[in-house]
Order: sequence, then structure tokens, then C-alpha cells
Amino acid sequence: MGVDRRGFTFGLGMAGLMAASPAMARAAAKAVKPAPRGTDVIVLGAGISGLNTAWLLEQQGLKVTVLEGRQRVGGRIMTLMDQPGYPEMGFNSMAEGYGRGIDAAARAGVTLEEVGARYRIGGAPGLYINGKLLSREEWAKHPGNPFPDAMKSMMPAEVVNTLIAKHTRLKDWSQWADVANAPLDISLYEWLKAQGLSDQAIHLANDVSPYYGTNAYDVSALMLEYNDGFVKAQIAAGIKSLAVKGGNLNLPMAMAKMLKGDLLLGKEVVAIETTPTNATVTCADGTVHTAGRVISSLPFSTLRHVHVMPGLSGVQARAVATMPYQPLSIAFLTATAPFWEEDKQAPGMWTDGVTGVVTPQRFGATPEEITGFTVQARGAMAHYWDAMGKEAAMATIIAGIEAIRPSTKGKLRGAAYFSWIGERFNQGDWAYFSPGQVAGVMGEIGKPAGRLHFCGEHTATGARGLEGALESSERVALEVLSA
Repeated sequence: MGVDRRGFTFGLGMAGLMAASPAMARAAAKAVKPAPRGTDVIVLGAGISGLNTAWLLEQQGLKVTVLEGRQRVGGRIMTLMDQPGYPEMGFNSMAEGYGRGIDAAARAGVTLEEVGARYRIGGAPGLYINGKLLSREEWAKHPGNPFPDAMKSMMPAEVVNTLIAKHTRLKDWSQWADVANAPLDISLYEWLKAQGLSDQAIHLANDVSPYYGTNAYDVSALMLEYNDGFVKAQIAAGIKSLAVKGGNLNLPMAMAKMLKGDLLLGKEVVAIETTPTNATVTCADGTVHTAGRVISSLPFSTLRHVHVMPGLSGVQARAVATMPYQPLSIAFLTATAPFWEEDKQAPGMWTDGVTGVVTPQRFGATPEEITGFTVQARGAMAHYWDAMGKEAAMATIIAGIEAIRPSTKGKLRGAAYFSWIGERFNQGDWAYFSPGQVAGVMGEIGKPAGRLHFCGEHTATGARGLEGALESSERVALEVLSA
């Protein structure tokens, strides 16, 4: 299903939304005056969703306090500001159809620049199977190629997305969470078997470097079909990829400066208590914060360790306790010499071994300049890297690259390592859904529990990534203003 740009981007920017939405106008009219307690709403988490929620509520006259456990803002936006090219460890770029994201950047006064073309320079990454570089033609004839005959010429990283795009069962991707689609909420493994893939083919095409989940067994095929529809809608809106000039972390930093109320860092939440008239948040440092309502943008991987009183129930409680988050670890390497010019091979690498997926970063003075390489491990490989520890993992990655690509020997340096599994306040990167967790569940997990409300990408139903985070902030702001 395609959508036009205007339809997809409607609702971005609160001023435009309020002017167009009678519901928002009525809600704004009901906005309460600051209560004697001094704060109307406490927002937990200073990622994009939490920051935008706080700003929206402040625009309607409410007094808001934001509590953030980290010593920084941004949540899953994490830029290495001290490394060449400002490599991104989290959110990478937004599509042209990210109307809310583009509007948020404009409001915050940051500059967006097109970066998609930089990733297309130099061609596709080289395929390294068992340490050997193979062209597409060589791979198609390789005795170890486990794919069905019609797919022999596909590179492993192309298979799953190509099959999902071609054989999606969703008639309307925007209705993915409707209970009517419950029969589609099966494992990706089961879905891929139905497409004729063997266990060996599924392992290579998905489990070596899964976009969602740890392997094909623990992720819902329905979620991937929804993601396919969302991506297709983005492509219909435009093919550009946009990032914030100087690093994406500049966006939440600028959004934080727009807030009028307190934004307190280092406030790890340990308890949330709500009553018929109040909401109280207790932090690990012993401080207690009281307001009329509390909004949690915390990932469920974090919220499940917070004592919530009264406790959550039903589908919502199960989601908080069990929603998985993507295992992802990233190393950033710099090169002391252009080894890709020496061996005349593509700078990027897709490997089936310990070296993961190597992607050149072209963020120098010209698009052609390579400022470094990000090396990603997803799923089980991320756990393997992390178990070694940062220094050992970096040494193993570099040694692995040198072993299969001799021209790199002595020319790579480990500059940084970041584990989302080990990130205390996320414990994994983006949320995903296991089989059976989607249909009939998504409509429940974001509902308020008394004076406790929820936002964050994991509660969004119409968008993914940063756009989903902003979508959820609009929904929860309306909830609070209408209460």
C-alpha cells in the first residue's frame, strides 16, 4: 500500500496539528492549571519521545519535569562526537517521509543533510563466506550456497527482505496490529520454511545477522511484513536519507534546550506509585518527585525492573515483562591507509564469521572520503562479542578482518566499542515482537494505567524508529490533555 507524502506527514508539528485537530483544541481547552504540588506531569526518559512529549505539554501551559537515568539526553540516539565523521551507534537517518522528524528538526533549529548517497558509493559490500571473497556469480555457483535455485544469485543479506516484500500477506500494512491478523503472527522461521528455505538457508540469510531478534524463531513474521509496508511507504514519499549535520545527537540536545521545566539527569527511576489523585516517582538517589500524572517513555526492558504500584495487569503486564530488545554491538574502526585502494575491493564487507558486517563511513570533507568503519554484530554474535569484553572483542574483530583481507594488516585501529545489550538504560536496541505478541496486543500496551501513561517507539502502531517515537508522543500528549 502506498501513501502520498501529504497523507503520511500529516500531523507533524504541534502547531499544525492543533490547527487541524478539533480533538487537540478541545483537549487544550481542558489543560489544567498547575496544581499546588508544583508539577503537572513527570516524564520519564529524555529520548526523542520523552522530550517531544514534554514540549507538547508545555505548549499547553502544563508544568513538566523530565527525569533521565543517564548523564545525557537522546536515548537510542548515540553519536560518538569525539570520533572522525561523528559515527552513529544508534539512530542513523530518517527518510523523506518522516514528516514528524523533519518538523522536529526544524523546530529545534538543527540542519538535516542527505546521507543516503554516501552509503551507495563504492558499490555493495564484498561477500566473505568461510573467509573467502566471492562475487555474485561465484556465489550463485558455490557448492555451499544453500538457497533454492531461484534464489541462488541472491546475497545472504538480500534474501529475507526480498521474500517479505514479494510475498507479504498483509493487505494493509497499517492494520498489522488488528486482531484479525492474529493468524499471521507466526515465527519468521515458520514463514521462511513455507517459502522453501532449508534450516541452513535460514541460518545464513537471517540468523548470522538478524535485523530483528536473535534468530528466526524468536521474531514475528507479521512484524517484518509491517516493517516492509512502512519502508515501501517511505520510498513512495522519497528516496533520500536525512541525518543531522554534525551528528544526530544534536537533535535531542537542541530539543532539550527548548524545554521550560526541569530536565534532571542521573535520575534512575526505581519506583512509580499512582493514586486516584497523584503520581509519585522515586529515584535511586533517594529523591522523590510528585505530580498529577507520570508518563513513561522507558523501554520495557528497563521498566520491568521498576516497582510499579499498583501493578500492571493483563496483556500490558506481560508485554512489559517479556518484550525483547535487539541484541546489537558496534565497533568503530579507523584506517591508517586506504587498503581498499590497494586490493581494489569494495571497502564494505558482509561476513559469516566473527567479523560481522563492516560498513564504511563517508563523512569527511567530500562524500568519497572514508572516515572510518562501523562493524556490527547482531543477535547471537553481539552476545559473543560482549562476553569477550571490549578490548578482546576489538582485537578479535581486527584480527578476523586481517585474516580474510590481507591488505588490512596493520592498518586498522579500534577507536570505540558500544554494546546496546550492556547499555544499562536500554538493555538492547530497538524493541521487536516475538510470535504471538503482535495481533491484539499493540492496542493494549500503550493504554494508560490510572495516572501512569506510556509513550516510546515500542508503543507506536503507525511508524517505526524516530517517527514512531514522535507519533507516540502526540498520542500520549492528547491522552493527558484530555484526562
